[in-house]
Amino acid sequence: MRLFIFILFSVSLGFQSTINSEAQNTIEADRFVVSLEKRIPSDPDTGAFVIVNEIQEWYCKETAIIICDMWDQHWCKGASERVAEMAPFMNNVITTARNRGILIVHAPSQCMDYYKNHPARKLGQKYKSKKAKNLISNNLLDSEKYAVWPVDQKDGGCDDDPQCKQGQPWTKQTVMLEISDRDAISDSGIEIAGLFEARGIRNVILMGVHENMCIIGRSFGLRNMVRLGLNVVLMRDLTDTMYNSTQWPVVSHFTGNSLMTEYIEKYVCPTMLSCDFTGQRQFRFKEDDRPVIAFIIAENEYRANQTLPEFAHELLLTKGVSCEFALGKPVYTGEGIHNIENLKILTDADLAVIQVRRRALPSPGMALLRQYVSSGKPVLGLRTASHAFALNKPLPATGSQASAGKGKDIYSLEQWPEFDRDILGGNYQDHYGALKTGINYSVVPGMESHPLFKGINTDDFTGPVAPLYSLYKNRPLRSPDVQVLLTGKIPDKPDEPVLWINNRRNGKTIYTSMGHWEDWNMEQFRKIMFNAVDYLFNNGN
Repeated sequence: MRLFIFILFSVSLGFQSTINSEAQNTIEADRFVVSLEKRIPSDPDTGAFVIVNEIQEWYCKETAIIICDMWDQHWCKGASERVAEMAPFMNNVITTARNRGILIVHAPSQCMDYYKNHPARKLGQKYKSKKAKNLISNNLLDSEKYAVWPVDQKDGGCDDDPQCKQGQPWTKQTVMLEISDRDAISDSGIEIAGLFEARGIRNVILMGVHENMCIIGRSFGLRNMVRLGLNVVLMRDLTDTMYNSTQWPVVSHFTGNSLMTEYIEKYVCPTMLSCDFTGQRQFRFKEDDRPVIAFIIAENEYRANQTLPEFAHELLLTKGVSCEFALGKPVYTGEGIHNIENLKILTDADLAVIQVRRRALPSPGMALLRQYVSSGKPVLGLRTASHAFALNKPLPATGSQASAGKGKDIYSLEQWPEFDRDILGGNYQDHYGALKTGINYSVVPGMESHPLFKGINTDDFTGPVAPLYSLYKNRPLRSPDVQVLLTGKIPDKPDEPVLWINNRRNGKTIYTSMGHWEDWNMEQFRKIMFNAVDYLFNNGN
């Protein structure tokens, strides 16, 4: 069973009319909108990254898709099986793209002789780029200079037991991918770059195999497209990794994929999902049965777009999960403030983890959230989740409608101020302001052996004194089904509940008013968060 934790709300972009593009369901015939996920260096913390989402509008005639090494046969049996599984879904994407006027480039390396008389091969070898000849390299990008490669692939990456014998059995691209006479065939970065120059191609999408080898390193791969100054993106759900799960960091094959995608988003280029073309759910391998944690992040005060991806990375390595992100802008005002990308993932979620601050949602996105909660699946809320969907002011624009993002479509915006009371079980009434002393945290008597405190020493549990660090006012809690586990105390003020479980009629919620970036530096808080994931995965056991 797939288990999904959602911390970020996504409004996907959709090539076709789809809820996956809640910001807009219709687009100009000659252009489309993509949602790009990337990780950029953190301003306050050297060596750290924040996850962000960027909406771009692309002209179809300026866009190309390169299909990398989707061979008829790989030397690794498992790799061949995953190519065969992925190919029909990929074919749907490229058919949709081709019909919109996007250039399709088939790049099955070392197979050009097979296609020497194909019209697409003749187009592929028609041009050569002098610029590419001077720039293409096998070296790392400057941005990768101090990066740590995420997986050990020295053994070739075969995950089969026994491992397959290496070789070069491929002769052509898999027949499950249609090649049109309007397409191009080439495995040369110089040829492909020349074609792109002739066609005025600016935006390039890479898909295929394998992201830790050919996708990133070929002469037409991600690195070299970056060197050529093209706007290059990896389609992260239509790729695979050559990784043997018995090698470092000893995680599942599919977690190896996730770690490699993280690396690419940090050091090479953004990624996107096939949903932007198909309007369907993203592709997943049938054997990838990991619980999926989706982080819904949209706040501007507590660095959630840094701390939660870091938390997600640790969960990847230790809990055997998959992590998805739905992202809003880390700002409080401005265009697109209520656009949270990728909310469609809530349709598959089994656990929602939310750190959002004062956002309204376009009506389709709010419907997804309400549907998720009403399903009885659990929720994990951090800090600003108590006022996630309460603007505390009138709705923007005309009062009830506003554009959710780039594009022409206008949706009604909805608030949900009762989310705090009905789902979290809280009673948020602002906070006590800046503190001169740290908050004293105390376990409620009788709760010391609760699973959320497993392995935690709570004898000395005091919060730091830091900017924006304050104690939330939540007393009295408004749900009769709340079990308070942790309280906070500051001088001359009553104790406030800071961690509790709300046993909803048809589901469980864990909420904590902690979640400041300094909280993540406390071992006790971090262990509570890991324990909370285990607790909700195990339905409160």
